[in-house]
Amino acid sequence: MARGAKRKEKKGGWIFVFALGVLTLLIMLLVHVWVNMERVDTSYYILKVQNEIVEQRNHLAKLEVERERLLTPHELRQKANKYGMHEPFVGQIRLMEK
Repeated sequence: MARGAKRKEKKGGWIFVFALGVLTLLIMLLVHVWVNMERVDTSYYILKVQNEIVEQRNHLAKLEVERERLLTPHELRQKANKYGMHEPFVGQIRLMEK
């Protein structure tokens, strides 16, 4: 009977090791899937932020072009005429030293 008991222990031990291996494999697969999901989420977030940066830069470029257009002498003269302004007469400008 001692031999039969040892065989059951060996068989039970082998099943335990096999079950432990399968459980470890399942846990590793779940971790792998979770890491890939996090990677995809992070990639999506990075892409979203990069697109926002591109949009902001494009908007800034448009604003700079508009600013330059508004500061042209022709545009400034038109605005001044519209509001009844004129170039200063001689003696109206005073230079201050720093």
